[in-house]
Amino acid sequence: MRRTISAGLIFIGTAAAASAADLPEAPAAKVPDAVESAKAVTSWQGFYAGVTAGAVIDNSSITPTAGGLFQVYNADRYAQAYNSKLGGSGSGPTIGGTLGYNFQWKALVAGVEADFSYSDRKQSGNVLTSTGLVRGQNILKSYSIEGDWFGTLRARTGVAVGPALIYGTGGLAFGQADANLDIAGTGGSPYSWSGSSSKVRWGWTAGGGVETQFASHWSAKLEYLYVDLGSDNFSLANGANNPVPAFTINAKADYAFSIVRAGINYRF
Repeated sequence: MRRTISAGLIFIGTAAAASAADLPEAPAAKVPDAVESAKAVTSWQGFYAGVTAGAVIDNSSITPTAGGLFQVYNADRYAQAYNSKLGGSGSGPTIGGTLGYNFQWKALVAGVEADFSYSDRKQSGNVLTSTGLVRGQNILKSYSIEGDWFGTLRARTGVAVGPALIYGTGGLAFGQADANLDIAGTGGSPYSWSGSSSKVRWGWTAGGGVETQFASHWSAKLEYLYVDLGSDNFSLANGANNPVPAFTINAKADYAFSIVRAGINYRF
């Protein structure tokens, strides 16, 4: 009896093993395509180039200073009339190109970026003030501040979060900076002065932004930069009819502006 039961158990075990061997193998789990795609777009390593477009908010200004005999004769009164800041608020479009390179260590991304842009950066206006010394005689100040182009050379450091890169940036800035100031007396006053400055100036820039990869090799960004190109002092020449040339005017131009722009980059 025992031999019969044992033989039956052996037969059942052998049959079960044979049946299991005949079953097809379970397919290996497949990583979803979306996950593979997400892994692919998180790499920022390498060269890239792109285009940008946006707006420049100009904070540049000109401040004249009465000098010479103005400092002796009714100095306080003339200081109030002449020494007032002009400008400080303007805007215009900008468009340009970008070239850069990224290094990447896991989620940390660091690199260098250079850009060059055209900008219609301009302010102008007329300001009428009174000296309070002679009735009907005022001072008309006409000014303009502008720059046709600028560029930057910056370090860029950020953190990759999924397909996005959140970064800060800063470095050198340079650009054309022009300032012009004309001052003339009204109401029969013979006095007038005129001066200007036009230079390529160097300064600094800092800002940040967010860049997101939306396709293989392609990304879009939104960026803010503040640019400071420093200050420039210049003198205004006396008008031909100035009866007392010892009344002189100097001026200081401060060049600074903000940039808000969007861009598209291609990674090689």
